[in-house]
Amino acid sequence: MNPDRHTWDLLVGALKGTLGEAEQRAFDRWAAEAENRRFYNNLTHAWREIQQRAATYEPDRDRLWQQLQQRIGTYEIPHADQLPKRRRSHLLQTAIAVAAAVAVTLFAARTDLFHSAAVPAEQRLCAFEGKSQARLSDGSTVWLHGGSALAYDTRFAAGERRVKLRGEGFFEVARDAERPFIVEVEGLKISVHGTKFNVRTAADRSVSVSLVEGSVSLDTGSGSRRLLRPGEIACYDPDTRKVVIGRGNVAMESCWAAGKLAFDRQPLGEICRYMARWYDTEIHITPALARNYAYTFTITNEPLEEILRIMSRINPIAYTFAEDNTVTISELE
Repeated sequence: MNPDRHTWDLLVGALKGTLGEAEQRAFDRWAAEAENRRFYNNLTHAWREIQQRAATYEPDRDRLWQQLQQRIGTYEIPHADQLPKRRRSHLLQTAIAVAAAVAVTLFAARTDLFHSAAVPAEQRLCAFEGKSQARLSDGSTVWLHGGSALAYDTRFAAGERRVKLRGEGFFEVARDAERPFIVEVEGLKISVHGTKFNVRTAADRSVSVSLVEGSVSLDTGSGSRRLLRPGEIACYDPDTRKVVIGRGNVAMESCWAAGKLAFDRQPLGEICRYMARWYDTEIHITPALARNYAYTFTITNEPLEEILRIMSRINPIAYTFAEDNTVTISELE
């Protein structure tokens, strides 16, 4: 791959959070390829390092971004299909080195890219693989699940802190009695002052809100508000604007942000549902088998096949992977 100037402009715009709608669509198409996602993830990791370590010096931010484009533009990267696997790995390391070299240069200049007066009002955070963690300007922390994005005004308004979520995110909101923290997702407004909660958007655009601690107010725009209490999960339908609230396993809904998935004598069907989200794949299982067996174990970074292999040794089940990486679990006869 030899990125042209337009592609580099998209990359820099994504890092800066300044892409327009058309540019964002073009960037999403580019990032849909796994190799491209890995390349961009390495760049974002370098810039997060800058955000965390940079001092309070006020730089000429536009000039520094121009330097970034010039530096990364000097690297010609051949198409990955033309190279052996070892060489492809080296190319990925080169991408890291490019971002790291720029990061070192900027850090040495004591620049604070993300707190300069020249920072655009709206920032966009994206997570393509695994999860991404970010600390907002008000002290709140957000974890984004793979494929999710968060847009927000770095300065926030005087009376509120508003963000827009696409996908799934876990929020640990810094307490501020004067400024509510508002998450907008699929027409739903989630208002808090200081709390921990998970928000997930499903493929059908339905939204689930799981409250770990504190309290949450849900506004569907229909003139009424619903209050969520710890241990409850709210399910919102954007088409009907209806909210259904019930008790649920909020720890399981949000454990992905902690980096581990823990099961305690839970049925196979429920385990498969959470593992499908954890590994971002489809797991097919018959309803009868879903209720037959229960397991107790914890997942951190183990491959899915290793987990399934151990499970199949405990109970008489078999598993197969299709070409599209979906999994089918059946019972041995």
